[in-house]
Amino acid sequence: MNRPSFALARRATLTTLTTLAACAAWVLAPAHAQDAKPVRVLTNWFAQADQGGYWQAQQDDLGRAAGLKITVQQGGPRIQTIPQVASGQAEFGVGNADDVLLARQRGVPIKAVFAHLDHVPYTLVYHANPAVKSINDLQGRPFAVSLGFAYWEWAKKQYKIAPSREMPVTGDLGLFRNDPTMVQQGLYLYLPARMKAAGIEVDQIKIATLGYRPYYVLFTTDELIQKNPQLVKATVAAMQKGWANFMRDPQAIKPYLMGLNQQISSDVHDAATRDMANGLVSRDPAKMGCMADSRWKELSEQLKSVNFLPADFDEKQAYDTRFVPGC
Repeated sequence: MNRPSFALARRATLTTLTTLAACAAWVLAPAHAQDAKPVRVLTNWFAQADQGGYWQAQQDDLGRAAGLKITVQQGGPRIQTIPQVASGQAEFGVGNADDVLLARQRGVPIKAVFAHLDHVPYTLVYHANPAVKSINDLQGRPFAVSLGFAYWEWAKKQYKIAPSREMPVTGDLGLFRNDPTMVQQGLYLYLPARMKAAGIEVDQIKIATLGYRPYYVLFTTDELIQKNPQLVKATVAAMQKGWANFMRDPQAIKPYLMGLNQQISSDVHDAATRDMANGLVSRDPAKMGCMADSRWKELSEQLKSVNFLPADFDEKQAYDTRFVPGC
């Protein structure tokens, strides 16, 4: 099931982070399995296709040659990857670039090091209606969204959206089914397919088409980058290969993912991987994970426009492109 709130870390939680536990620093060396250094990767939702390359890296034991043992840990509704990675509960976390920027502004020393998806696949879903040509045609409707979150505040301001009311989104489709005027947020990899499976005909407006395109990223702490850049480099290399393996054959690990998360059906998984191959993941394995300064700048300016970031904030403190060569 798609995350009800896109798993965006709550701003209030980030604000309360004032002290951080130190991350362990390790020395990389070829090792036997029993001597391998553990590397934990915490995802921000239950196992599903948009995390596929990370699970593939674990399944293929891709850290072994560098002396690492990669373990992926499922997220869920009570998991907030940024504070948990910052406090040393995992070495790496999966999250959204806008959340990384917001955390950084609040003094949380984390950096994105790898972008597995070109953008977080936010979408706004509405009952199929040929009269709706653009987001402006959704004016005056009720919206079920993650209240106060960055993408929504930006979209409301940018497109002058005036909902009749706003309500917190949940994973329950019943309220949407019974209100033909409702607009509901989700991820376009999953929510429209879930609606179709439930017999609800929908259309959608992808937030990326409106211009809001935060990377979907793997991040770690400043301390780990500073004390053990070789571990970070080896982990990123393993993840890049994991994503290449997953996109080459997304069916191989499908039974494993579906065993971990039985709320994702076979058809929904297949639809998601097709969408991912259509621009969300680079077709060039050597370019998987690449991040552009211009995209981080664009996102930073968007967050500044809705006062989520101060005008003098430097977005370059929130990411590090050195670990994916050839970008």
